[in-house]
Formats: sequence, structure tokens, C-alpha cells
Amino acid sequence: MYFFKLASKFFYFLCFLVLFIIIQIPTLAESFWPNESVHDFSFIGHLILLLVSSAISFGLVFYLYQKVNGSAILKKPATFKNVGLAILLAGLSQVGQSFFSIWSDDSAANSDLTWVLRSSLSPILLVTLILVSPILEEILFQGILQGGILKGLSPIIQITLTAVVFAFMHGYSFSFGTLELVCSGIAYASVYYVTKDLKMAILCHSFSNIIVTILVFI
Repeated sequence: MYFFKLASKFFYFLCFLVLFIIIQIPTLAESFWPNESVHDFSFIGHLILLLVSSAISFGLVFYLYQKVNGSAILKKPATFKNVGLAILLAGLSQVGQSFFSIWSDDSAANSDLTWVLRSSLSPILLVTLILVSPILEEILFQGILQGGILKGLSPIIQITLTAVVFAFMHGYSFSFGTLELVCSGIAYASVYYVTKDLKMAILCHSFSNIIVTILVFI
């Protein structure tokens, strides 16, 4: 019995990894493609890619979420206390990221972000950063990984593992840049554990991205 339970979790974790790759497809719409420039690109093409890939990604992620978690995403009513916690931890995560950014070099990434923000492609970038990515990633990391695959483990292990997996799947290496992402991962996982509400994790992620966007833009 234990073996089948472990095998089931391993299978779902593999599905989780595949879905992480799939939900990166919408982000392709937020930046210029190799054959495009700031003055010559297809806004409609980027918009269609964003809409179609987001719809497909959400369907797949939601299906796996229902298999391993089963809770209704919008069932729990939002409270001022939970909203305040989500916003507070989003801010604190950025403070932690600022600390580690002293030793990391993310100037190239920020330069690309600024370039797109100042172009006609900025609406698609903002929708992706503030809405699409937070929704897809929080259902994946908190709803599927933390609330499903890691369910039953102690809260500290759940939060830590979810945050570390989140950071390494975005940072791809051992670096201070990855440690920056651990700060965000801990914030999102903590909000989900305390509130038991995916909406609050999504809000925390979205607000965190808003802070980053404002800091980069100014």
C-alpha cells in the first residue's frame, strides 16, 4: 500500500514537472521574438499566443489540481486579514530579494524587462506578470505541489520544499539569484499554508510582481 502511494506521488510529481514547462509557453508572448524588433512585431500574434496557451495551460493545471487536491479554488471567502497578510508577505519577500540582489547580477534581465515595458508590447507583459503567471504558478506550486503532493508532511517541510523547488525551477542553478527566489517561494507557500486559500497565494504573487515591475520601470 505504501509503495503504491509513493509511486502515485512520484507520478504526479513528474506531471508537475511537465506542466511547469507547459505553463512557460504563455510567457513567450511577453517578449519580442527573434525575428522581431520594438518597431516591427505582431501584437495580434503575441495576443493570440497568450490567450490560447493560457487557456490550454489553465485547463491542464486545473485538471491535475483536481486530481491531487480536489478543493474548490474560489470556495473560501476572502477576508481583510488574509488580504493584508498576502500583501505584507509580498512586500517582505521583496525586501529579502533586495538583500540577496547585492551579490547577484540580474541587470541583463532587468534591462530586457525595462525594454519591453517601454514598448507597445507592455500590455501583454503586464497581463502575464500580474495575472497569468501568478494564477498558473500558484495553482501548480501551492495547489498541486504543496497542497497535494506534499500533503501530510510537516508545515515547515511543505513550505521549505515548495519554496526551494519554486526557486530552482526558476533560477536553474545554485546562485544568489536563486536565493532571491526562495524568499518569494517562502512568502507564497506561507500565505497558502496560513490562509488555506489559493486566491491569497495568487494575490501575494501578483503583488510581488507589481512591486518588481514598478522598481524596474522607475
